[in-house]
Amino acid sequence: MTIRERLKKCRRLYYSYREIKELRNRRRWEWQCAVEKFKEEKPEKGSLEDYRKALLRHGVSYDEYMYCYEFWNKDEKKRNEYISLIESTAIYRKTVQVSVAQNSRNKKRGLQTFDKFVSRKWLYPKEVTYEMFKDFVNTIDCIAKPQQGSLGVGIFMVEKGDEEKMKELYAFCCENDIIIEELLKGNEEIQGFHPQSLNTMRVFTVSKGGRCELVASELRIGMGNSVVDNVSAGGIFAPIDLASGTIIRDGCDTAGNQYKVHPDTGKAFKGFVIPHWDKVVAACKTMTTIVPEMVFAGWDVCVLQNGEVELIELNSYPSMTGLQTAYRCGLKPRLSSIGKEILGYDPVKLISVWSKSYVEYEGIYGKLDG
Repeated sequence: MTIRERLKKCRRLYYSYREIKELRNRRRWEWQCAVEKFKEEKPEKGSLEDYRKALLRHGVSYDEYMYCYEFWNKDEKKRNEYISLIESTAIYRKTVQVSVAQNSRNKKRGLQTFDKFVSRKWLYPKEVTYEMFKDFVNTIDCIAKPQQGSLGVGIFMVEKGDEEKMKELYAFCCENDIIIEELLKGNEEIQGFHPQSLNTMRVFTVSKGGRCELVASELRIGMGNSVVDNVSAGGIFAPIDLASGTIIRDGCDTAGNQYKVHPDTGKAFKGFVIPHWDKVVAACKTMTTIVPEMVFAGWDVCVLQNGEVELIELNSYPSMTGLQTAYRCGLKPRLSSIGKEILGYDPVKLISVWSKSYVEYEGIYGKLDG
């Protein structure tokens, strides 16, 4: 064995050690949270001992165990089909380049990179004068989003006001790294579920070398007074048949509730066909070619009133929680099959701490000195 080979082996062992250490800390944190929730909620389903086994074998959180995947009601064979948040993170760390992940979290960069699929006007307050900011906000209806935000946190509608309030808003946006975007008007049929929020589709893709395959997709809809449709923000989501664009099950949320119809509008979920679904699929596949090094992607897109597809946001670490909850089944078999076909390897095997990385080792936990 050469010196280079020995160094490479040592490097891999070192990162495996770091991964084991972080996994242990994450499990400990999830266990502590679960113990508290079992005390508070006193659930009639499942048990703390059974959760402990599920946590050690599958890395599921309390919510995944109790509500999202209902592990308390599944045997080990069915449990093995699900990919927990901890497991998906292990996969992404070994396949997603750091630069790609950073770019996807940067909303401004994403808007510039995928400008072909961005028709809405937007403005970055940090880079413009107050007068330009005021003219933009007073001209069109706008929504504000944190530049590095996720899960719908920190998003708010921009209200027009007097000079003093406008200056305060401008200062707030500059200090908190906020982007201002034109408020879009979505397809009327989709907006019929919940007019207050822009209702979008999450499309999860795997791609490489110009080849792309859809793994799963869901329609995401807001509820109540919320202006966002995010699953984590209390929204409702429903699974989409990839071939036809038809919603194939009732809606649900991460608290385990199921909805035959939307509670605010009474519109039924199952059987609804996404308008212009063929355009949605084509747009997502085309966007994967713009950043070819992006192996996994979660595209948040909407269909506009004119039938065109608009990219809202890109996720290089797309959560599988909402998708698996919506479909009522795990994505592990499908992801494994598509990975072997498109990537040439099984991404599910990357869950193991001893698996090799398909990006530089710095892409897993940072540099050696970091």
